[in-house]
Amino acid sequence: MSKSTMDLENQLRQQVSADHLQEHLNRFSTLFRDTGSEDERKAAEYIVEQMKSYGVEAEILDFDSLISWPLEGKLVLLDANGKETESLEVRTRAFGAQTAPGGITADLVFVPFAEPKPGEMIFSHRAVAGDYSGLDVRGKMVISVDGGPDGVLRAQERGAAGHIHIWPSDEEVTHEMICTSIWGTPTPESAGRIPTIPSLGVKKSVGDRLRAMLQDGPVQVRVESNVETKWRRVPLATSYIPGKSNDFLLVGAHIDSWYEGVTDNATGDAALIEMARVIAGARGELNRGVRFCWWPGHSTGRYSGSTWFVDNHFSLLHNHAVGYLNIDSPGVRETEIWDCRYNMGEIEHITGGVVKEQSGQDPNIRRPLRAGDQSFLGVGLPSLGAFRMLPLEHPDRKAVGGGGGAYWWHSPEDTLDKADAKILALDCEVYVAITLRMTQPEVIPYRFTASAQDFIDQLSTVQKAAGEHLDLSGALEAASAYHAAAEKLSASPISDVATLNDGLKQITRVINPVLFTINGPYEMDPALQMGILPGLAQTGQLLTLDPNSDDYHFLRTKLVRQKNRIEDALQQAVKIATSLTA
Repeated sequence: MSKSTMDLENQLRQQVSADHLQEHLNRFSTLFRDTGSEDERKAAEYIVEQMKSYGVEAEILDFDSLISWPLEGKLVLLDANGKETESLEVRTRAFGAQTAPGGITADLVFVPFAEPKPGEMIFSHRAVAGDYSGLDVRGKMVISVDGGPDGVLRAQERGAAGHIHIWPSDEEVTHEMICTSIWGTPTPESAGRIPTIPSLGVKKSVGDRLRAMLQDGPVQVRVESNVETKWRRVPLATSYIPGKSNDFLLVGAHIDSWYEGVTDNATGDAALIEMARVIAGARGELNRGVRFCWWPGHSTGRYSGSTWFVDNHFSLLHNHAVGYLNIDSPGVRETEIWDCRYNMGEIEHITGGVVKEQSGQDPNIRRPLRAGDQSFLGVGLPSLGAFRMLPLEHPDRKAVGGGGGAYWWHSPEDTLDKADAKILALDCEVYVAITLRMTQPEVIPYRFTASAQDFIDQLSTVQKAAGEHLDLSGALEAASAYHAAAEKLSASPISDVATLNDGLKQITRVINPVLFTINGPYEMDPALQMGILPGLAQTGQLLTLDPNSDDYHFLRTKLVRQKNRIEDALQQAVKIATSLTA
């Protein structure tokens, strides 16, 4: 990094103001920003007002989105005669089915599940499945720690009458959640995946009690689920600081919340405002611009705001976005440990370098999960992310999905006192530095050897599992060629910067959709955890099938086509990289 870049970074970091951040938090804490609500629109208007006061271009984009508000639910215990004996605390899930008057009466059945480790983020654990072996759940009410869209889908596919999610950690809080696996607004093809069974959540203490009761004999319950799912007009606030070229870094934070939602995500919303204020003063130094977006529909629309932006600004993103920095739940009180999830290989040195320099910690770099407004994987945008977390031994640390890992995530407990403006200012300094390192250098700072190694590692793992059932040797050869081309590209002298930058973007558009999606650029994969090279995720199933069966041949054909897709993308990437070093 040049001295001028470091000087500019230090200058802007010093301008970040905890006082300004606190002012924004104070305002947001007065607004319950449910998507489609008047308070959410007031928040969007406040953001645009702040942007314009800094001389930054800003507007509100309105669109219709299918939004689901969970209302009151009931979980009632019944005796042998069907008489109600007790009502337990429960929360209905967004996009769960609406029950008919009187609800559903059914026997409970417990589905075992390998629970997450203490403090583990719930999204990273959802690829683990509940153990349905030997269980007939048809017409019954499943109760399990196997939750989220994955767990509800598994129960529905097996004919369950409903699903009750036991929270895995022991906080005395009932969390709000969403149970659809559809990413963003449904299409005719995906609408059939809207859950058709009611879905509710209970605290661990309630779930453990019901499990204990089941050990003594059958348990019958009556469940009511009330959900208001309808089209709502929602606001997407956006602002833009131009650079010397038309390229830009996309920086996003969701504007909607549960209740006050101060650390999820008023702190992120405030961070974007402060980043824009600080960076606007250096706009003449940027080779690429910065586009800020405050997404609606994060929680009750399953990322419908960021998905709508992809659908309606695809060419802009495809042609000019150099990456996506997602900011969700910064500035949480007493957070100390940096968790660098959502980072792709070609930019991991950017996130890792900033976090190491500013915190002294070795960055825990991880690849993107299918969560957190990661709606840009199909477009191919390199993803960046850094999140400060509570230490694992902290008494407030629980198995949640955000809020620094704190127990108050997605609950009425997420109030103004849970944020720390001084910590938020330090977090903003990290985000400002990441943004500058992506926008100020003349050449887009991608390094593709790490992404090439991702291909080699995952293809090798899949090949080992597949054995003779699937030949990935051609894809592995292509991955090795990509690695060699990436090394040569990083060592080559720079000639035509514009041509080089265009080629670097082209590589990301070819490589990332196959590395992180199944459906590619124009459709959204389900909100289910799939891992790297998800198109090959079912390879292990070949070994469980009769090689002479239809199911075996059908699945193998699907996997061969995915293998071809991967191999072709790698070959395209090699051609582009080679052309840039010719």
